[in-house]
Amino acid sequence: MPALPVTALRRGRSGVVALACGFAVLLAPGGLVLASPAGAGQIVWGANNGIWAMNDDGTDPRRLVSATTPVLAAALPHGTVTQPDVFQEGGTDVLFVGLTSAFADPSLPAACGVDCSGTFELSRGALTELGPRAAAAPGAAYYESQPRITLDGQELFDSSLYTGLVATSVGTPATALVERPLAQNATVTRWSNTDSEAEPGSGFDGAPDPADPTLAAWVESQGCGWQYPNAQGVEQSSCQYAVHFGATADVNAHVVTFDNEFVSGDGHGPTSLDLSSDGSTVLMVDPYVPNTGIFSIPVAGAAGQKTVTVVLAQPAGWTFGQARFAGSNIVFDAHQQVGGKTTGDIYTIPASCGTAALCTFPASAKDLTNDPAADSSGPAWTSATTPLAPLQVAAAPRITSVKGPSAPARSGKSFTLTVTLSAPATIVVRFVRRISPAPKTRSVGSITATGRAGANRLSVTRVGGRTLAAGSYAATITLRGTSAAARTVHFSVGS
Repeated sequence: MPALPVTALRRGRSGVVALACGFAVLLAPGGLVLASPAGAGQIVWGANNGIWAMNDDGTDPRRLVSATTPVLAAALPHGTVTQPDVFQEGGTDVLFVGLTSAFADPSLPAACGVDCSGTFELSRGALTELGPRAAAAPGAAYYESQPRITLDGQELFDSSLYTGLVATSVGTPATALVERPLAQNATVTRWSNTDSEAEPGSGFDGAPDPADPTLAAWVESQGCGWQYPNAQGVEQSSCQYAVHFGATADVNAHVVTFDNEFVSGDGHGPTSLDLSSDGSTVLMVDPYVPNTGIFSIPVAGAAGQKTVTVVLAQPAGWTFGQARFAGSNIVFDAHQQVGGKTTGDIYTIPASCGTAALCTFPASAKDLTNDPAADSSGPAWTSATTPLAPLQVAAAPRITSVKGPSAPARSGKSFTLTVTLSAPATIVVRFVRRISPAPKTRSVGSITATGRAGANRLSVTRVGGRTLAAGSYAATITLRGTSAAARTVHFSVGS
C-alpha cells in the first residue's frame, strides 16, 4: 500500500476561519523583489507526454524523458508524465510526476491503486522512482502531485490517499503537504498542520523558500459562502483561500494573502505559487474570476494591509497555469481553446512587469515554444547553464561483425569464430551442414556463450556433443532475447 498510511494523514476539516474577509489583493502597483540576477539558465516543461528542457531564451529544445521510454513504461504502463520541477538556484536534478490507471478494475476505475500518480527523479541521466511502485490495491487510490525541490535536497509535494472506494462514492481523501528526502521509499514528514486543512481543488501547491529550506508557502481552502464584491460592487458568494507561509512545525502559519473566487462547489484556488530567491516575495497565479492573472505579494506584513502587484492580467479567452521566477524574467504557461482543443505555449515576461513597466499579454510576452498543438505546460527554471542530462538508456546490443576461420578447419581440431558486439549479450551460434544437391542442409547443433562488448573469440571443437565431420558448414549467430539482426558465416572442415 502507499507510503502514507491513513493514520499519518488523518482528515479533519476545520471550520471556516473567521478572519477579516474581503479579498486581500489590492490591484495596484507595488514593490516587486526580483529573483536571481540576470543570466542564462534553463527551463523544463511538459509536452507531448514527455519532459523537455531548453535554454531560457527558447533555444536548444530537447527531450529529457518520454513516458514511452521502455524503462519508464515498465514502471508506468500506459502512463503519462507531467509537472516537472528543478531547483531555481543552480539545480540539475529534475522531478516529475508519472500517472497511470493501468491497475484500476474496469468496474471501479477510481480505485487505480498504489501510486496512481507518483514522483520520479531524473539525476545525471539516471531515473529513480521516489514513491511506491504503481500496483493494484483494491478499493484504494494514492496520488502524489506538484513536486518541488528544496534547498537541502528534499521533495515537497501534495499527497492524497483514498480508501474504501466503491462504485457509488469516492469519499473524502486523506490529504497533506508533505516532505521527504530524494530517495526511494523515504519516510515522509507532514508540513505544518496541512493534514487537517482543506486542500483546494488546484492542490496545496507547496512552494519551498529557495533561501531557507525550513520555510515554504502553500494554499489552504477556507470554504465557500463568503461574500465578496463583484465589478459592480454587488456582494457575491465566493470561495476563499489563504496563502500561508511557515515552517514544518507551524500550527498557525502566517497568512500572506487571501484569495476569493466566484465559483460553485469547493472551487479551485490559485494554481501556482513560487518564492523569489531571497524568500521575500510570493508569485501567484489565479486564473479564476474575479481577479485573474499573475500577482506578486510581499511575504511580510498583514494580509489585506499591503500592496499586491498585478504582474500580468489574464485576458479573456486565455488561461494561465503556472509561473516561476526565472532570473530577470518570469516564465509561465498560457492556454486557449482552439477548435475544441486546449493548446498552449511557454512564455517569458520581464520580472519588472507591474512595477517598472505595464505589461499586457500576449504583446509583452515572448513565446519560447511556439507550438500550440503541443499544449506545453508546467514550466520551471534553473540558473544552471550546463545542459540538463536526459535519461540515459542503454542501447540494444547488436552484432557489429563476425569472422570465421580463414582456412579450412581440421575435423576433431578446434577452430575460432570471432563475434564482435556493441554491448554485452548472450551469443547463440547455430550450425548447419550443407548437403548436395544445394540448398539442402542438416542441423548439427548449437553453442552459447556470454558475450561482452567488443570482440569475442569463440573456440569451437564439438557441436551437439560431436566433432564436425568433413564438409561445408554455415554458422548463424544471434543474440538471445534481442531483436538484433542475425549474421551468418560459411566455412569448411577438412579431413
